Amino acid sequence: MSLQSLTINLDGTVIEAQAGDNLLSSLLEHNVDVRYGCRAGACGACRLYQCDSGDSLLSCQTSVTSDLLLTTKTLSKSVTFSLLSKKILDDFTVELTLLGPSDDSFGDRVSLCFAMGNEEFQYECMAINPVGESLTLLMQKSSLPAVVWQCIVNLSSNDPVQVICERGRRKGRLLYELGLDDCFAVVISSVENAGYTPYWEEALASFSTQLLGIYALPERANSASLLEDAHCTSFIADALSKVGSAPLHIIYHGQKLSEKDWGQVLRPLRIRSNQLHFVR
Repeated sequence: MSLQSLTINLDGTVIEAQAGDNLLSSLLEHNVDVRYGCRAGACGACRLYQCDSGDSLLSCQTSVTSDLLLTTKTLSKSVTFSLLSKKILDDFTVELTLLGPSDDSFGDRVSLCFAMGNEEFQYECMAINPVGESLTLLMQKSSLPAVVWQCIVNLSSNDPVQVICERGRRKGRLLYELGLDDCFAVVISSVENAGYTPYWEEALASFSTQLLGIYALPERANSASLLEDAHCTSFIADALSKVGSAPLHIIYHGQKLSEKDWGQVLRPLRIRSNQLHFVR
């Protein structure tokens, strides 16, 4: 019996695949330009969107069972929020709490849109508020053009803020998808994400995860520097000494290091790849 041939249309590029084939593998075999990372369903880099329903899928975890019309572009809606509060944490970081119709919570991604003359600038960031509370975001000077940063610093109470919210995915699912309830974990973040430390502490505490520490990698961390980072290895080893025979889970909050890079550090410590979780 011949296999059923199905059509995949990704942003106008059309390929054929066989029923049951892995979606990401099929796209790569046909040289389709598509993002991917860990290929384990953890990092979310290979997320695509179904044009008809708006639902999202992870291409690395999807088997082709029907014709697909897909896009790499996030399906979203733009909504005007108002500034509820602005907290200047230091010279480089501002916490914004916004009032508006949002169901986003810790780990969900939204974008703020700023009109600067004839140009428009979008900044994607991660929600840090608990479920059911007003949308709260961390704005970092290092990630923004100077003119946009100044605009944020100058915001006053009740000022309008344009927010682009994603459609097609369940909200507030990050910690559930990581599966970290009632377990031991550490967070290792890129230097850019070090400011999220107190929010990780609060989120994991509410999720009954036993957080054993948070470590910020040095600037410009790469696979070579990770291997040479004795402080990071010592941090993980110290956490391991506290869990006994229970597994230790590693949450990597960053994008520059791959599963392969981490494997070189974690294998000697007998930490398996399914204990490593990626959050961008």
